[in-house]
Amino acid sequence: MSESSINIPEQSVELGSGFLRDYWESKEPLPKFEGLALYWYFVQRAFQTVISLPMSSFITIMTIAVSLFLLSGFLLLLTNVDRMISSAGGTLQVTAYFAEGATEGEITSLIEKLEQSPKIRSIEFVSKSKALENFRADLGSRSSFLEGLDENNPLPSSIDIVFRPDELGINSLEKTIAGIRNTAFVDEVVYGSEWVEKTQGVLRLFRYVGVVTLGIALLIIVFLIANTIKLVIYSRRDEIAIMQLVGASDSFVKVPFILGGLFQGILGSVVAIFFLRVAFSVLNIQVKSSNVFGVAIPRLMFLDFWSILGVIFLGVVVGAIGSMFALGRFMNV
Repeated sequence: MSESSINIPEQSVELGSGFLRDYWESKEPLPKFEGLALYWYFVQRAFQTVISLPMSSFITIMTIAVSLFLLSGFLLLLTNVDRMISSAGGTLQVTAYFAEGATEGEITSLIEKLEQSPKIRSIEFVSKSKALENFRADLGSRSSFLEGLDENNPLPSSIDIVFRPDELGINSLEKTIAGIRNTAFVDEVVYGSEWVEKTQGVLRLFRYVGVVTLGIALLIIVFLIANTIKLVIYSRRDEIAIMQLVGASDSFVKVPFILGGLFQGILGSVVAIFFLRVAFSVLNIQVKSSNVFGVAIPRLMFLDFWSILGVIFLGVVVGAIGSMFALGRFMNV
């Protein structure tokens, strides 16, 4: 038997340049891993998995970074667009006009009831005389034909209701308005239902595109990580074969590669968050300094702590899944 190979009936395995060959050539017994030493071994081997093929690992990490940068950027865009639409929608005014015979007590009772609703931000009562005054102000110099209407004011009294931004869901809004409309002394309720439906449609479209983009990007990331891990496994096929021959468990062989993919996922997600923060800071400065966008666009918000944690966790998950996918198809263990 030569020093560079082990002959086993019907199987011959060439030793590579890894730690098993080092121990073979040194004639020392293989170490026994247990307790913390076993976990430290897994971490060391996972790190070696990443650095053994630096170019492939770099490409995988940067691919994860670019993919998560685009995904988190889209999440950031969706968050700010949702916030801007909600803020604009916070000025959505629902006007309820009262019937001619509505008493002051009935109107006060309805206002007090609506003020208890968490959905409503403010309510303003507009008397008949105030409505006529507002009408005159709107007409400006053309309001002369309104002279003489003070005593016989045909305009109804009303209340202007402003909903909170987070309550602009069309279903929630319709239920509240239906309750007002069904009040006996309310003659008519007017609001921009079409505008609300359009804003909700835009948000639904953004979320749908985001989900589709997320799914495609995750598949690409898993595919790239799986191929990188396959290359690493192939380069260490001799060590893996020997481990299996001497009775190493499947988990002992797999764990370092899974941790390697996990490390790549963490590095890629951290790089993505870093560059997203830089890009956001630059964009925010440009928006604030713009005479147009600085007024039209409210203060932009970066991802909160839990969103950032979610992006990092996503990188970890796809890294580990990519490694397990490669191990399952390549090793057949």
